[in-house]
Amino acid sequence: MAEQGNVGGVTDRGVLSSVQHQQWRDFAEAGWDLYHEVRRRTDEASFLTHSEWRLLDALSRSPRLRISDLAERTHIGMSTVSRQVSRLIGAGFIEVAVGARGDARQKWVCITPEGRAAQLPIDAARDRAAQALVFDVLSPAEMEDLVGMMRRVGDRVAAADRIAAVDADA
Repeated sequence: MAEQGNVGGVTDRGVLSSVQHQQWRDFAEAGWDLYHEVRRRTDEASFLTHSEWRLLDALSRSPRLRISDLAERTHIGMSTVSRQVSRLIGAGFIEVAVGARGDARQKWVCITPEGRAAQLPIDAARDRAAQALVFDVLSPAEMEDLVGMMRRVGDRVAAADRIAAVDADA
């Protein structure tokens, strides 16, 4: 598509220059390609659905979480998380945390030993994918730089989310 109007290197599509626009597209495309390939490899390693193993992964890093926390951490919709949690409870992979009370959104859950065992092949597949697709490509210094840059971007996103939340409450 031909650019229509280019003043000072900025196109009329927005505030990005032509170079920045292409860099953004390359960055986003590479990110999606990586995400989908890791997802494909991890999905092949387990009988669990993608959302189920993401929930187990989030629970494996916390002693217990509320359903709403799981939805936020995994970026999965609340109704999907609620359905998956019920399925995972039924399968014995997670359980309602002892002493946890409240409505369904406030229900605290934790991973069981069976859930951790179900997660092992997924973790191994994810680690093999990360090794082959990222760590074998980047030097340790490049990886450290990349992680630092992504943390800075993540900090900006988190700050923007906090500002949006304050503005919504005002």
